[in-house]
Amino acid sequence: MRRRARVARRGYTLVETMIAVLLVSVVVTSVFSMVLTARTGVNKSGKKGQAVFYLREVVEALKTYVTADLTAPGPNSWQLPGDTCGCWALQAGAHNATGYLPTSFTGAPTSGQLTYDVIDMACGAATCKQVTFNLTWNE
Repeated sequence: MRRRARVARRGYTLVETMIAVLLVSVVVTSVFSMVLTARTGVNKSGKKGQAVFYLREVVEALKTYVTADLTAPGPNSWQLPGDTCGCWALQAGAHNATGYLPTSFTGAPTSGQLTYDVIDMACGAATCKQVTFNLTWNE
């Protein structure tokens, strides 16, 4: 009985090549998907960090208006810069302080807006102020 000697093959078959291409494409797609997701998360957290920073600035600025002398001379002496109400910064009511934010946060595509509401509350014999902030922006 005679046996044929096997000839050593060189290279890959078409099926092996197609499977290798498929595996590489799955891995590359997964990596790019993770990179894109991470980048989106970084952008969102960056805007949130900016928003917190600007809101803290407004809170600190409003603290300086607690002891206001509304009879003091001078235009706009007790108004928060950028507040469209044109009144004392801690006067009861709704205030729009978007103008206090930098244009880099209020312009497109972020379109940030800052409003706050002041409510007078009884604090024993005195009147206290409760301030509620609303800062919105586009992701």
